Amino acid sequence: MFKSKVLRGGAIIAALLGLSAPALAGDGFVDELRIGIYDHNSDLTGSRYETSDPDINLEVLFKSPEWLQWMAKPRINIGANVNTGNGTSSLYSGLVWNYDFTQAFFMEGGFGAAIHDGETDVKTATQVNLGCRVLFHENVSLGYRVSANSTVMVTMDHMSNAGLCNSNPGMTDVGVRYGYTF
Repeated sequence: MFKSKVLRGGAIIAALLGLSAPALAGDGFVDELRIGIYDHNSDLTGSRYETSDPDINLEVLFKSPEWLQWMAKPRINIGANVNTGNGTSSLYSGLVWNYDFTQAFFMEGGFGAAIHDGETDVKTATQVNLGCRVLFHENVSLGYRVSANSTVMVTMDHMSNAGLCNSNPGMTDVGVRYGYTF
């Protein structure tokens, strides 16, 4: 029940943001839209406890507001990792910082919070026990600017409760994303 609400809510938010992004970008509010595909709960970073069905990642990044300039100009993000099978899906938001190595190559890091539709009490045959409904969310990307408006990134996306709940196995996705900057 909760999973279908999260997925429905995430789809509605993504659709509304996607449809309104060109108008919001024209006003200088939306900075970038992203879409990607992730290896769900990747066994590249440990044992896979959930499905091997991929996650679809959707993300909107907003221009850094004036009141955050003192923090090295982070952008605010809102995103979703939607599992295409029976695995855990999540909605997240936080702050994202970029560091340019060159005009083409960059690194990015983000920190915030996520809410998920997975298990919080017991590990099942198809889902890991994440311990808490609300988790910390971090990601890191290495990217390349294909053009002034297009980027491609290799991304590691992680969420866990940092030991605040009884169970804390965390969940890490690894994948690729495409970004379009307005």
